[in-house]
Amino acid sequence: MKMKSSIERGADYLCTKLGDVVTAIEQVAVVKGLAMWEVERKISAGIKKRLIVSERTLISLQMTPAGA
Repeated sequence: MKMKSSIERGADYLCTKLGDVVTAIEQVAVVKGLAMWEVERKISAGIKKRLIVSERTLISLQMTPAGA
């Protein structure tokens, strides 16, 4: 089941669980009312790893600065 989410496929996000920038691939599940997303993390040149994380661990990199 898909949920309406503010996460966009292909966009970059800061994953607080990993402390790294990831790219959202697709929503894969809903667990306890939270959307779970498959994300891709770049480890080194050409090496990428895919993980599944909760939507709430993803923070947009396009946030406006405080006070702006």
